[in-house]
Amino acid sequence: MKKRIPRLIAALAAALLLVCCSADVDTSLPARVHGEPPTPLVGLLDPDSEIRGVWIATVYNIDFPSAPDLSADALRAEIDAIIDNCKRMDLNTVFFQVRPACDALYRSDIFPVSRFLSTSGKLTFDPLGYILEKAKRNEMFVYAWVNPLRAATSFSAAPVLPDGVTDDMTVEYDGKLVLDAGVPATRELVARGVYEIVERYDVDGVVFDDYFYPYPANDASGARIPFDDGGTYAKYGADFSSVADFRRDSVNRLVKECYDAVKRADPECVFGVSPFGVWRNSESVGGAGTAGFEAYDELYCDAPAWAKGGYVDFLAPQIYWQRSSAGTPYELLLDWWNASVGMGGVDLLVSHAAYRYEEGDWDSPAGEMREQVTLARQRLAYRGSVFYGYDELKNNVFGIRDELLDSFRDEIVYLDPASDGSSVTVTSFENYGSAPRGEIVLEGHSDPAYPLYLNGSPVGRRKNGDFSVRVTVSGGENRFLFTRRGEEFLFVLFG
Repeated sequence: MKKRIPRLIAALAAALLLVCCSADVDTSLPARVHGEPPTPLVGLLDPDSEIRGVWIATVYNIDFPSAPDLSADALRAEIDAIIDNCKRMDLNTVFFQVRPACDALYRSDIFPVSRFLSTSGKLTFDPLGYILEKAKRNEMFVYAWVNPLRAATSFSAAPVLPDGVTDDMTVEYDGKLVLDAGVPATRELVARGVYEIVERYDVDGVVFDDYFYPYPANDASGARIPFDDGGTYAKYGADFSSVADFRRDSVNRLVKECYDAVKRADPECVFGVSPFGVWRNSESVGGAGTAGFEAYDELYCDAPAWAKGGYVDFLAPQIYWQRSSAGTPYELLLDWWNASVGMGGVDLLVSHAAYRYEEGDWDSPAGEMREQVTLARQRLAYRGSVFYGYDELKNNVFGIRDELLDSFRDEIVYLDPASDGSSVTVTSFENYGSAPRGEIVLEGHSDPAYPLYLNGSPVGRRKNGDFSVRVTVSGGENRFLFTRRGEEFLFVLFG
């Protein structure tokens, strides 16, 4: 993850700020929460510490607030409880949902007050400002979680939209209202909103979730409901041979424009996305060899392009399956994301499905999270975990809180990998040797400081540079070309 200003410097800056500022300044709705509130200069969180996060959902009042129209004291008490619980669980990062649906749980000049906070449309308490104050007193990071394209959770609810949102910027889909990413004005609105958050508040990061083009839905007859952006495609998609390519390019542009907006507001603030856990299935097109719903073809999200293009600091894929899941096993996807994210120097945060402990759709879930975190820590690109299902953690369902407390007993700091000067070696077979036909695993090592590719595809490695990669051996000569820093290393097997 890109470096944040060390907490020691931030704390010292805050102390100077307190000396220099007047005592009668009204901070109930801060223009920006500059630096940290006064804290003892001990036990400060290292900016490279492993991210141990939790998603706090505000949509539908899932985690906060418990209901709309609560008093300021009640809202403050709920945030106090969230941070206190997170601290007791040794979590150090809150992914706080500040914009669930073209609205705001913060002081905004662009977006209306969220109806999940206030039905009157008046902001009498600033949740983002307060959670920043509370979290940073407890040495925790805060990431502003934004849903970029959901305009309204229910079209029938007569949504209040930001000024300037025109009919051509929205599409009604399956009873909901979404912003059309293909319209340049939509992307400008979302980027402007992100800039406002980062410029106004001292958030450590901004994160988008997995909702871009809407998840496909069927009508009463079972037929797929089309997304009605034909007019947008006709107007803006002349350079694209298919609407699918146009949609993917539109999402790519949205992500890049928001990354640029974040960096303009604060170069130290990190920006990332938490995409659906399966990019594509087919290994022939670079997929993971899984069998499941595909973000690339259904949501038009091309997360590897964002990493390769350098316009995300991190990706936090939602690998919401067990290690034993048929078709989408956790470790297979973990390896794929580790390879795909690491090729761009982007950090990998793993989003884990804590909520599945409660729903009972995992057989014998006890111990699963501990094992998932242990496996993730071995991967080179990994920098932390984020858990969806705050209630499950808080209530210790199937002992999940105890598992994380056990896993998080010791602080871990991740620095950029250092070069060990090694070449590329394969240790599981002898070069120019024989191997059984079919799928095998090549094991080896390369310098962890530099990306490694096999026949043009990225190879995921562990933090020490070791790798295990699946390949297929056919009859005759099989050539496996590894590349690193422009150098080529040929490994040959005979099947």
